[in-house]
Amino acid sequence: MSSSKAPQPTPASTPRDDRFPSGIPFIVGNEGAERFSFYGMRQILFIYLTSLFIGLVSESSVSAEVLSSAEVRATQVTHLFMAGVYLFPMIGAILADRLLGKYNVILWVSLVYCIGQGLMSVGSHFGMVGDLAAAMPAIFAGLTFIALGSGGIKPCVSANVGDQFTSANAHLIPKIFQIFYFIINFGSFFASLLTPVLYKKFGPAVAFGVPGVLMAVATVIFWMGRKRFVRVPPKPGGKLGALDFLASTLMAAPLLILVWKGAEMAEEIVHAFMSKETGAVSTAVAHLAATHWIYAVAALIGLGIGVALFAWRQTIEHDSGFFAILLYSWRNRHQRKEGEDFWAPARARFGEENAEGPMAVFRIIIVFSMISVFWALFDQHSSTWVKQAKAMDLALIVPTHFWYWFLVPATITASLYGATWLFMWVSNRSLPRKLNIGFLSALGLWAVAASILQASQGGSTTINLLPAQISALNPLMVMIIIPLLNVLVYKPLERMGKPLKPLARIAIGLFLSAFAFAAVAMLQARIEVAGHGQVHVLWQIIPYFIMTTSEVLVSVTGLEFAYTQAPRAMKSTIMGFWLLCVTFGNILVAFLAPLQMLSLATFFWTFAGLMVVAALLFVALAATYKGKSYLQA
Repeated sequence: MSSSKAPQPTPASTPRDDRFPSGIPFIVGNEGAERFSFYGMRQILFIYLTSLFIGLVSESSVSAEVLSSAEVRATQVTHLFMAGVYLFPMIGAILADRLLGKYNVILWVSLVYCIGQGLMSVGSHFGMVGDLAAAMPAIFAGLTFIALGSGGIKPCVSANVGDQFTSANAHLIPKIFQIFYFIINFGSFFASLLTPVLYKKFGPAVAFGVPGVLMAVATVIFWMGRKRFVRVPPKPGGKLGALDFLASTLMAAPLLILVWKGAEMAEEIVHAFMSKETGAVSTAVAHLAATHWIYAVAALIGLGIGVALFAWRQTIEHDSGFFAILLYSWRNRHQRKEGEDFWAPARARFGEENAEGPMAVFRIIIVFSMISVFWALFDQHSSTWVKQAKAMDLALIVPTHFWYWFLVPATITASLYGATWLFMWVSNRSLPRKLNIGFLSALGLWAVAASILQASQGGSTTINLLPAQISALNPLMVMIIIPLLNVLVYKPLERMGKPLKPLARIAIGLFLSAFAFAAVAMLQARIEVAGHGQVHVLWQIIPYFIMTTSEVLVSVTGLEFAYTQAPRAMKSTIMGFWLLCVTFGNILVAFLAPLQMLSLATFFWTFAGLMVVAALLFVALAATYKGKSYLQA
């Protein structure tokens, strides 16, 4: 018998596998339930916080000034919560990659997430029975836990999906991410429609409780797949991994404190700015300095300790991350020879590509800095756009029989059937072809029958929409606009030999977001002239369509561009900075929220103007950008 080993298959000769990994159905199910949970809670958050801040009484029973102040505070809390959601992914990613592993982080922070949703439901119940003293801290604790949970999960899920694939079935990765994008918008759409109805009919305790139940379901689904997942161990783990996590968390102290105290500081400064009193702003700044200096000191101490721990960790074992290369180049700057640049020591120690990493990241960050303003505009469809919808005519007249006999039940039935088909597909099974054809045929006949019934009997019904339901237009339009842009814009330009480059797409998207806010500003001006309930809410379709088109151009393109432009060792870093753009955008909204008290139209015009300035600066920065693509080997 020969002792030689059989030749190992090369990647080119690896058999192709068209089956999804066995853990994928559990990941997809977890994602769908978690996204419904998150968007369902967020959809009613602004409405509930406004009610909470006026003492859970009818809005008509309080003065316009009290209501306006409550809406400003609700805007601030909503956006600072969102800032936290997009701040914690950097910490969650390090916890998963360096210390605990993705599976453990997803599972344990999911439990934190469940606690947060539970606290929202319990806190709102306290409010319903008149115990505002207990309601307030429970709600704020709930938001904190949800931010930790959602933020902790966010960077791990997509990476965990990629870990499940091998070279044999890697060709299925684009499909699974398309499924993910679909399931996110699917969950968001139905959560946006359902939770406002639950809020109106059963109260906030139930409306927050249902997303909590969905989060518990998401956690159980993920746990059920524990024996099917491929688990990539954390590197380096142990003591070094703990140092990485602790140092990174402490270095984030300034941002954590800004999110925590941002609303309080912003409100005082902006109120002073709007005041006609001489020296009001300087007085407000002096007062903040006297009362908040301890937070500034705490932020600096946290940052300093974090940097010291990070430096100590590098003396034990170097890594090739962003801050590691930056620190190494600084510490060894005296080793440079005449004519060498700042990165020469790192180039000699870590290689050319790794040494290029920090500069590549800096270039991307500078260009993307203006995108923070875009996120300040985009995330307002969960706050100020809901506020605008409250003042509009929400009555929708629909054909009675077609609505009740077909549109509503067929939508629910088709959604359930589609979800079943999707989960069968990712489980490497399929529904019988005859069943699919039969279902589609029955759906068509059902529509025809309902149309005949409507035509023969006539009649119309008035549906009273809820302000928070209108934002369901966003996920619905996303699923429509993505293929439309591909078919009607991108591919025709490519065939003409004039492809729309990524930075050009982003620039167009930024200007479109400014137009969207100009549209809502004009709508608001019309509302303020015509009066409450005189302008129909369907006019919001125009700004929603413009803003959703902007989202597709900016968000989808930006993620792809950032990923390709970052060196292999820096891809996680640049994704973290991309998410920080969302954090800074939401902090900006919280800071400027008191401007609503001048008028909501003025507030919208302010953001439209800021976006135009940011878009022009982005164009100037993009014109000077010089980078190159780094793709995975």
